[in-house]
Amino acid sequence: MTSPDAMATPFDSDLRFDAVDLIGRTGSHRHVERTVSATAREAGGPAMQVPEGDPVAVEAELESVVEGIYVHGTVEAHLVGECSRCLDPVGDDVSARIDELFMYPEKVRADEREDTVMLEGEQVDVGPLARDALALEADDRPLCRPDCPGLCPQCGFRMEEDPDHEHDVIDTRWAALQGLLAEGADEGSADAASTEGRDGTSSEGTADRDGGQEARD
Repeated sequence: MTSPDAMATPFDSDLRFDAVDLIGRTGSHRHVERTVSATAREAGGPAMQVPEGDPVAVEAELESVVEGIYVHGTVEAHLVGECSRCLDPVGDDVSARIDELFMYPEKVRADEREDTVMLEGEQVDVGPLARDALALEADDRPLCRPDCPGLCPQCGFRMEEDPDHEHDVIDTRWAALQGLLAEGADEGSADAASTEGRDGTSSEGTADRDGGQEARD
């Protein structure tokens, strides 16, 4: 669960509920409803989040039990983000479940305090519960549609506009070999040209000598 101290915001303050009338009164309960405005998107947070200023609706039951105050209910909001393939905007209406027992400090052993949510004072902080519930409900790889073709990994072209779009990609493992082959082909062409030049010169010399011999005869 998110630490209330680490993430204290107006969002959290607006979702604090007094429990003074429930503390120590096992079996008593109270229904609460509240709609608050979302704060700015959390950098590095879930891919899908509630836009700043949009409503977040919480409806919950606060119940007094022997160990503390049990909070259970729902949080509803509209999440927005980007398609993980094509980066188009996507949105989703979600309803997430919240369940938490705020333990009375005297009921918690010293070795359990680090992993236990304890009741501090006479209020229950539902804000962190709502935030965590929405984060768990959010899709970590949202899609605009299941068959979204995404973007070309080479140039970023939208594949939806031309499914046949492609690039000639040379495996880097063969690139060096292709370079050597190309160099070898160039050297072979140069050798062949040189040989042809020598053969041509030799043939002309032979023809001249033969012609001179015939003239003398």
